[in-house]
Amino acid sequence: MSLRRTPFRLPRPVRWAVLSTVTLAAPQALAADCPQPTLTQCTDVDYRASECGKVNDGSCQGLLESEWKARYEVAPKRNALVPDSMGGGVEQVAVQDDPVTDTLFSGSDETVLGQVQRGQVLARKGYKNLTKAEQAYNKQREEWDGNGIVARSCQEYVHEKYYDYSRFEQDAGAFGDNFRAVFDFAYGSKGIAERTLYSKDGQKLAPLWDGKTRVEKNAYFRFVPGAYPKGTKAYSFSSEAAKKANNVEARQAVLPSDAWHQAMSKSLAKVADDVLNESQQRQETFVALLTQREAVYLGWQRAAEALRGRDLSTAELDVKAAERLYGLDQALEESLVKADAEGCLVADRVTACDWSPRRYKAMVDAVMVPRRELNLGQCLTATGNDFGAESFIRNADRLKIKGLELKDYTVSPVAMTTYLKALLEYLATLQEPVQPATMTKRRSKDFSASGYSGDNRFGGGYSFRAGWELTTPGTAFNGNWCDTNASIFSELNIYANVFSSVRKEVAHLEGRASTETSSIRAQLSARLFGYSVYTFDRSYPARFTFIENKPIVEKDAAKVSATFMVWIIPVTVTGGMSVEVGLHASLGGALGRDCTRNLITLDLIGDVGPYTAANGFASVAIGVPGFQVGVRGQVLLVRFDLPLQGRIGVALSSPTHPTNPNTLFLTLGSSLDMTLRTLDGRIAVFVEALFIKAELPIVSWTGFGTTTRLFNDQYALPLAQLY
Repeated sequence: MSLRRTPFRLPRPVRWAVLSTVTLAAPQALAADCPQPTLTQCTDVDYRASECGKVNDGSCQGLLESEWKARYEVAPKRNALVPDSMGGGVEQVAVQDDPVTDTLFSGSDETVLGQVQRGQVLARKGYKNLTKAEQAYNKQREEWDGNGIVARSCQEYVHEKYYDYSRFEQDAGAFGDNFRAVFDFAYGSKGIAERTLYSKDGQKLAPLWDGKTRVEKNAYFRFVPGAYPKGTKAYSFSSEAAKKANNVEARQAVLPSDAWHQAMSKSLAKVADDVLNESQQRQETFVALLTQREAVYLGWQRAAEALRGRDLSTAELDVKAAERLYGLDQALEESLVKADAEGCLVADRVTACDWSPRRYKAMVDAVMVPRRELNLGQCLTATGNDFGAESFIRNADRLKIKGLELKDYTVSPVAMTTYLKALLEYLATLQEPVQPATMTKRRSKDFSASGYSGDNRFGGGYSFRAGWELTTPGTAFNGNWCDTNASIFSELNIYANVFSSVRKEVAHLEGRASTETSSIRAQLSARLFGYSVYTFDRSYPARFTFIENKPIVEKDAAKVSATFMVWIIPVTVTGGMSVEVGLHASLGGALGRDCTRNLITLDLIGDVGPYTAANGFASVAIGVPGFQVGVRGQVLLVRFDLPLQGRIGVALSSPTHPTNPNTLFLTLGSSLDMTLRTLDGRIAVFVEALFIKAELPIVSWTGFGTTTRLFNDQYALPLAQLY
């Protein structure tokens, strides 16, 4: 890894002596009218620009430097990467503590993320100065811990099933983005390393590391050139870096274990944690590109298969998918070239790219988040989070399902797991979609959720709604099937705040495909910072396909300034956002109505994938004379992908159908996935005087991400069976 050269400097005692004796002469008459300044006046930019400030510049500089030196001597220190504007490289800096106070956390109940972030912020604040929402959540967690092993929500069930890990994870929140402290805590007496973890009812949890699954030496070795739609222009990887990264042995070089993590920590002990963690953060950005490429190709495969199955052309879809893949491959190669320059693609020895305290947390999350998301998703699907006195999970005998012998299955995590397994297996045998909380048939799926995380400096959040709907007037016995209509829809809203507690809309993305009386309607729209940037609304009278991929980038938006005190020095910082949003859609279908015979032929395809990424940044605007200032870092506010796959078809079965001849059949295939990452990164202000530096982190969060399937409806049944 290349290191920046540190410029030559005089010994610190000499530097202090030289600088502290610098004074400015002033006319005696003017000096007599200007009393000796106070420390407060000397930190006031307006005073320093005044005539007296100019006369007393030397006195102010002496006061400030004396106080600066005193603060530095008693402050905690760490080795940190400093801004390039201040020389770059790793230096020892004094750290000014900046407690988290005005926090903005809510929602995200549909994922493990919401529970983790809200629990960790309680510990981060030392359970003091909590907002009303945080007080309510803290009370809820206390009730969870105080009610034994009974669960009254899906979130409590997951918390108690992974009890030892849940408690560790919440307590680790006290360390903020100090990944080294989290690592050390994991290996301490209250940690998770080298010990067996248990559920609240005493059941052993599966170990973190299974001793079988091998992983890459570092994330760059995950790279494998990807495929393209046939007949389209593919990107050609020509760099030596791409050849090095496509290494099968390095792709499976590591068998993770607690011992391996400890050994790697010791072998890289001489490398600053900032260097290790920043390398890991760049690798996570690289992995996000790989994941995005995989999602684009998979989405193309699904959409192309659906179009070909209906004898519709995929030509436009192929070209637009290839364009997206080409751009992503180009970005991947650029990242690999930079990684090679840093020495990350060496396969035969340990490098600073191979491990970090941040990677430890990322690898633990990669194991524990999917396990819990699976259980949370199963519970929400099977119960609708209804644990009331009349709910089925507390009155399972009403279901008459084989294997459910108890009345109340909320009595322990083990009992709940048994209930969920049996009920989900039963639901899988049903021919029509039902609402599990009521066991009534449904003719739609409308999923919505929201969440927000951050503080009054930077924050980000989302709300979304997606699903499908089938509407037919009347009932199964007298309904007019000719009037049947269908729709597939997805809507995503992203919000953020910069140097304020006020949340503002960043983006609104929406897509819908629906049938009307004599046509199929396709609608797409995008709004960025309140302004419409894209609109499509068209009705088609017969068969059609429509493919769209609309990326929109805004690199320098929502800029706001704020002043922070680095000990005694006011520094005005400008914060803003860089935003990338997009909407890709594959819409198609056909419609025919024969109302004289009360028949309909309906075929609707709606793949809608809104996505967005919003990053917060900061730059220094103003400091004070005699002090050098700089800023470093950025924070991911929110990254969100919401791919919806929808298929709805209604057609008359053949006269020779074995069970339902000449019957209107419904074919339904719809699923919704979500990939989310929020609040990840650090922005710090640096101030230097007397050749010594201090750091004030104005934003610092560990980041948390998840990928989960929110629903999956796959059915084929007579249309009348829904009624």
